[in-house]
Order: sequence, then C-alpha cells, then structure tokens
Amino acid sequence: MLSSAIIDLVIGLVFVFAVTAALSSAATELISRFLGLRGAYLLTGLRELVDSGELTTDLGKAATTAYQDWQKKARGDADAPAELPSAASALLGGPILGSQGMVGQISERKLKLEPSSPPASGFWARMGRMFKPGQLAAMTANGRGNVRSERRSLPAYISSASFADAVIDLVVPDAHGQTTMSTIRDKVNDLPETPLTRSLQALVKNAGDDVTRFRTGVERWYDDHMDRVTGWYKRHVAVITLVVGAILVILLNINALTIGRTLYTDNTVRTAVSAVAARGTNCAADQTQQQCLSRLSGQLSAAATAGLPIGWGTVRDCAEPKAQCNWLDQRGLFSRHGNSGWQFVLALVGFLIMVIALVPGAQFWFGLLSKIGSLRSTGPKPADSGS
Repeated sequence: MLSSAIIDLVIGLVFVFAVTAALSSAATELISRFLGLRGAYLLTGLRELVDSGELTTDLGKAATTAYQDWQKKARGDADAPAELPSAASALLGGPILGSQGMVGQISERKLKLEPSSPPASGFWARMGRMFKPGQLAAMTANGRGNVRSERRSLPAYISSASFADAVIDLVVPDAHGQTTMSTIRDKVNDLPETPLTRSLQALVKNAGDDVTRFRTGVERWYDDHMDRVTGWYKRHVAVITLVVGAILVILLNINALTIGRTLYTDNTVRTAVSAVAARGTNCAADQTQQQCLSRLSGQLSAAATAGLPIGWGTVRDCAEPKAQCNWLDQRGLFSRHGNSGWQFVLALVGFLIMVIALVPGAQFWFGLLSKIGSLRSTGPKPADSGS
C-alpha cells in the first residue's frame, strides 16, 4: 500500500496539472467565442459538404438570390438561371435554416467565403492559420461589417433533421406537400450537375422508393461530415490551448519540477495542498466561463497560499538573511551557488512538463484526482481478528 506522503505528493501534482489544464481550456473557450470559431467551422463545414468549396458563399444574398434561384430551377421556371449559386447559401437562405440558432436572419450577416485556394506556405502563414486556418482564411466581410463580430453571431449548431428538411424543401418545392420518392428522383435528376445534386443522386439511388430511408440517408451524410468538422475544430482549439497554456505556465511560473520538489520535501505544504485539492473539481456545466476562470484562479491562489511555489516571487534560498542573489537567482532561474546553466535547463524542463501535461485535458486529470482521492480515503485493509 502506498504511504500517505506519496499519495499526497501525487495528489498535489495532479491537482496542479488539472487546474492549469482547466484554466487553459476555459481561456481557449473565451478566445474561441471571441473569434467565432464554432459558427465559422459550421459554416465552412456545410459549404464543403454541399459545394466542395468550389463556389462563393455570400450570406448577404442567401435569401434574395441563392434560395430563390434554386427554387426557380427546381420548379422549372423560365427565368431560372443557367448556373446555380452556392447551395450552402441557398440552404441557409431558406425558411428552415434561415433563422435557426441565431437572432434575426442569416442573410443579415455580411459574410462571404471565396472558393478554396491552396494555403500559403512559410512560417508566419502557418502561425496565422492557428487562429485562422483553412477555409476561415477565405472568409471576408461585405461592406463595413467586421469578420469576427459577424462570425460570433452565426449559429453554432444545426441538427441533421433540420438539414434534411432544408434539402428537401430546396430541391422539391411541392406546394401540396405531397413529397414522394418519384418526385424527389425527378427533381434531383432535373437539376444541373453540382456537388449537392451528385450526392443527392447517390442517396436517391440507395433509398429506392422509401422517402424515410432517403431522409435518413441525408441525415447520416450530414452527421458523418459534421463529425469530421468537429475533429477539425478540436484539433484547431487544441493548438490554441497548448499556446495559451504555455503562456499561462510561464506568466504564473508553474514549474512541475519545482512544485514536485517542494511537495516532496515539505510535509506542511504537501498536506495543505492535498487539502485544497480535495475541494477541487472541474468547471460545472451551469457555470459561465468567467465564473469558471475565477474559481480555478482562486484554487490556484489557495494552493500558492498553502506554500506551493507558484508565481515569480523570491525563492526561499534567496530569502535567507544576507543571501547574495541577482534577479535571475531570486526567480529561481539561476542558482547563487553556481551551476546556473543546469538550473536554467531544469527550469525549462519543468515548464515543458507542464505544457505536455495539458495534452490529456482537464477532465482526465480531475478524473484521476478523484480516483486517487478515493484510494486515500479507502485506507489500508484492516487486519484479520484472531479467532
């Protein structure tokens, strides 16, 4: 059975990993909302699905031009255009998706996405794609609109059922509401060849004469693609989380090696931090990001008050009377006793360990913290009483 001191040491380290990861995730969510990343990824994902990124998607003309042109073509009107505009614009300009998950209409957003182009090369171009990757770089604002503010007002979620309804409404404008597979098949085959119609033709073929099966196929097609879009979004924000976490680690001087050494050598600090960690939990679902950040910062401050070496205060070695220390010695980056090169390398290694600890995420560390806490509360198995 592990000793109580070792368990407290592990609890202290895991607690620091968990709170730092949670702070980084909460800060990343604020950045994501400020940049409007969720809505932007939904829009670019929908565009890739139905347009393959080949057409300009202009939300300002979604209802007045794109949706009406598709409706005219589906009805076979004489004044229908020969070349159809973006299907993503048409779907978002229709009555089903036009106002879903947002205030007002999608056509009030002054956003335009240009056709796909090869990404620029070079270091600064790659760094720029961290906050504006892939197709987000092709998103511009019409008129005097601001791209970030327009993106923040986009819907962050569209259900597969709503998407299927919008597709059927777009390609089968049936005034009598009697939509059959025969009607859907004829309407889809009569439309010009576009990425959307090619996909719908395959779905019509697989559905046979079952409208429900066709609708289910459209929903599954949408869900499968949006799962990939969610993966793109998570990979993007993971990079932001690592960058934000690295900044937090350096600004707050959260060094895994220094913290581990203190917890190992100081029983008072170890016990106090373990008590703080016992109260530490991840952000609750009903908390705002500001409340979460405030609570997590309070937990980290409580750990520092308990004696954990967090922050850029003077290290204990330089706090002794008549200690001769320069600024770097006082911050713990160098040592007044010599071997400052190794001391600096160890400081960098401690920072690197903290950044690597962000990869599993706060949920992993808080879950591990709960399991370790249960292990400590269980205690050793009682000895068998003599008969």
